Amino acid sequence: MSPLLLKKGWAKRWFSLSPTGVLSYSTSPSSVIRGSIQIMVSTISYNPKLRQIHIDSGTMIYHLKTLTQEDYDTWSTALRERNYIQEQQIDQEVPSTQSGLSLGNSKRISSRSLNMYNQSDKKLKAEIEQAAETASNCQQIITQLVQTLDQLQPYLQSIPAELAHSLKQQKLAAISSVQEQEIQWRNVQNCFFKNRRSGSVSPVVGSSTPQKSTILEHDEPSLHRCASVYSQISGYSEQFFDAEDIELSEDEDEFIVDHTSSIDDGASSEEETDSRGTGSTEFLDLQSVNNNIQRRTRLPCPAVADGGSALSVIRKNVGKDLSTIAMPISMNEPLNLLQKACEELEYCELLEKASTLTDSMERLMYITTFVISTYASSQYRTGRKPFNPMMAETYENIRPDKGFRFIAEKVSHNPLRIAAHAEAKGFRYWQSTEVKSKFWGKSMEFMTNGTFHVTLTGHNDHYTFFKPSSWMKNMIAGEKYLEHSGECKVTNQTTGEYAVIVFKEGSGGGLFGAPTKRNDVVATLYDTQGTKQRRIVGKWSESLAEEVGLDKSKLSVLWTARPPGVPDYNKYYGFTKFATELNEITEIEQGKLPITDTRLRPDQRLYEEGQVDKADQEKLRIEQQQREKRKELEAACIEWKPQWFTSEGDEWIYGGQYWHARETGQWPKDIFPLW
Repeated sequence: MSPLLLKKGWAKRWFSLSPTGVLSYSTSPSSVIRGSIQIMVSTISYNPKLRQIHIDSGTMIYHLKTLTQEDYDTWSTALRERNYIQEQQIDQEVPSTQSGLSLGNSKRISSRSLNMYNQSDKKLKAEIEQAAETASNCQQIITQLVQTLDQLQPYLQSIPAELAHSLKQQKLAAISSVQEQEIQWRNVQNCFFKNRRSGSVSPVVGSSTPQKSTILEHDEPSLHRCASVYSQISGYSEQFFDAEDIELSEDEDEFIVDHTSSIDDGASSEEETDSRGTGSTEFLDLQSVNNNIQRRTRLPCPAVADGGSALSVIRKNVGKDLSTIAMPISMNEPLNLLQKACEELEYCELLEKASTLTDSMERLMYITTFVISTYASSQYRTGRKPFNPMMAETYENIRPDKGFRFIAEKVSHNPLRIAAHAEAKGFRYWQSTEVKSKFWGKSMEFMTNGTFHVTLTGHNDHYTFFKPSSWMKNMIAGEKYLEHSGECKVTNQTTGEYAVIVFKEGSGGGLFGAPTKRNDVVATLYDTQGTKQRRIVGKWSESLAEEVGLDKSKLSVLWTARPPGVPDYNKYYGFTKFATELNEITEIEQGKLPITDTRLRPDQRLYEEGQVDKADQEKLRIEQQQREKRKELEAACIEWKPQWFTSEGDEWIYGGQYWHARETGQWPKDIFPLW
């Protein structure tokens, strides 16, 4: 079969499948291995119509595409056969293990326990084999690097002694680390198979009474040794799942999107910018609003539901848009998508700073920094999804302490689309985005498709940007973690200057843990000619700095993330203080909200208060009420339209009437109850 497959943006890569089930790739037939994935511990989904194969191991995902239908048939058959062969090999080894487990006629093996053991045993074997092979591959790469360094030795002699010594130490440390890792995994592998052959790694043996359930004493130390090894590797989850093959329906959309665009894409005339960006020319006065509001510092109740209980549902919907599928409420966090849109303004002071600058490249630098800062709060999240808004649901937020006011509304049901608009003294910000989430077997992908806009007071600048996908990794087994990866382009549509932000994938951390090196981000700023002008480096979770004069040794800090500000924040869904305040009703909102505001939504409020069962009942009731309302409108031939945003092409733009209606209390008469 052809070794050539398309990967990640459909770049050509050379793949090989080893007898142990490790799929590895390189950029050319003769180059070093760039990466590998163990198919025995992965969920594999197939899309025959698009000739795509998706492999999800939990910590990494390979999206592959064949060049021809013949290649697709060959590769899909090979992957399925390799899984089958591996399973047969393991199944053939099971009887010898079973024969050493008898405790006499008075005791019998629990078939259920044995089945669980076989599953976990198979999983562990495959993962150890991959680790050993990966370590071996690393050794090969290190060997080649050493050879390269030896070739560069004559050139290194001209480098200062201190730097040369540092490079040498780093080289030796890298070699030592890889060698130790390979030895460690080989030892684990040998220990595992030795104990497996002797029968000392065994399932729990059951009897008719719990009191008599025991383990052979001479096996206990060995069992504890292997249990200790396995708990270090996969101690974060008690669930084990076999590798899966999933056939995706042919009508599933291709998820790779070409984001290439020119300066003309999304650009508008000055008149259009005024219409789209302001929506209203009324004077923004937040000084009259009480700025001394005492806001809460934590949620009313810690997280009480088990987010893992929803896995049985999402595992049945691999590759599908989960926003269209009814989910258990236990998968949610007590925030709404409309509120999440507002959460991105937590560091809006960066936009205010940009509006005060006279140099266009400096303004672009702070806009770019703001874009990266919108991810900061996600580092604390527990991996749950926000509530989907109901039809006609709205959310407002007036923050005199931050100097902005914000309004958002659900503007489309299918596809799910929200629109938001914020205005402050120094900026205007708006978005119209389609939100999707897909589960690939062991990882969740979150996609926000649409354009974000920013204009600055006193300048003619109009900035646009889009966002790359985010991933929740290791959802089935291992340490769950959130990762943002991919590129984001920020463009000044007025001047043509732009920035390219690269969110780097994490590395290190082993098979089951979160990467030890992660959250790195680099942004490069270019002028209208495409010449590099500035560079921003750092972590989206901690801080960002400019490399002054493109000199890596001279850094000027632009932004530092604030701590969560919530005691025991990890017990409260990982919310920061700002996120904690989003669903609170203060004196600013009391008696002023329309009946459609998210803060009045009963299922989300009950869930926030820890009343999970009641919240679930309310959620079902509200969703059914929505379905009936849609049928009622359809029967009357009435098209539902959003109240506060109007459609302009592919986007939804704020109309400017919300704040006047709020001030006068004269809400539209056709607003219908949602709850």
